[in-house]
Amino acid sequence: MAVKLQLEWRLLQTGNAKMQINWNDLKFLLALARAGKVADVARETGVDSTTVTRRIKALEQALQCQLFKRIDNRYLPTEALQQALRNAEQAEREIGLMTQRLTQQDAHLRGRVRITSVHTFINSYLLPRLSDFYERYPDIELEIIADSSQLDLGRHEADLAIRMGRPGQQSIVTRRLTELHYSVYAHTRLADQGRELSGLPWILFEERYSSLPEAQWQQQQVPEAQACLYCNVGLAMLNAVKSGLGVACIPCYMGQPEPELVALVPPFSLRELWVLMHPEKRNLARVRAFLDWLEQQVNADQALFLGQAEDTIDGT
Repeated sequence: MAVKLQLEWRLLQTGNAKMQINWNDLKFLLALARAGKVADVARETGVDSTTVTRRIKALEQALQCQLFKRIDNRYLPTEALQQALRNAEQAEREIGLMTQRLTQQDAHLRGRVRITSVHTFINSYLLPRLSDFYERYPDIELEIIADSSQLDLGRHEADLAIRMGRPGQQSIVTRRLTELHYSVYAHTRLADQGRELSGLPWILFEERYSSLPEAQWQQQQVPEAQACLYCNVGLAMLNAVKSGLGVACIPCYMGQPEPELVALVPPFSLRELWVLMHPEKRNLARVRAFLDWLEQQVNADQALFLGQAEDTIDGT
């Protein structure tokens, strides 16, 4: 009787960190108690028989008690386990109920999604299209964080990050959205002057951003470019080009929609647009809803991102 009570108490106390009991091991315990055969449990759970026996042994070690007797190739619960099974079954029901409630709450597509990206993408592309998202998902709140620094998805500083380049983190779920094509844009007044690229005033990134792909392209293709203005934000460069101050290498999705701007060279591939998320976030319905919507928008705007709908000043 003392053994029964001891095991029953331990099963009740599985939330205690000192016991170090894996809740997943309880699933194997219940399945084996019901089926009696390791092979049946392996088929039910989708693992091999070795994994099943290993999980049962781990649970016996954690509980410091024998749980099954093996008789004629069947695993029968010991007397102690038979008495304690009701506690394991109660834990199974509670976990199932909790999971169901959380799933149902998430399935309602409500709650907040935190999204981070650079200022240029948020202001030039994302924000003008969000009304469509809210029409589809009125109960989802979006928190937009415009920041060039990379927030830590591992620390849940954001649910999704939209980045202008292939990420290097191995523990982050990534998805490529599209290529990003660039061109050199100028105001029509400046373009009509017919000067070579090297003879036009340039709006460049300040020196600390000289490693950016667009800055590298300018240094290689137009090394003799004369700067009239230095900026640290792409959106400022766009506005400077729109004012007629000079030309700049900017993404087609930013330059193409501006009616007063013209591309001076054929669009060229320079970056890629990626979305990143923490593995724990990808199964949240509200996060999936935003990601699916974003992919639909980007796919519909391929001509915009690739600069395919525009003519350059030389007619190509």
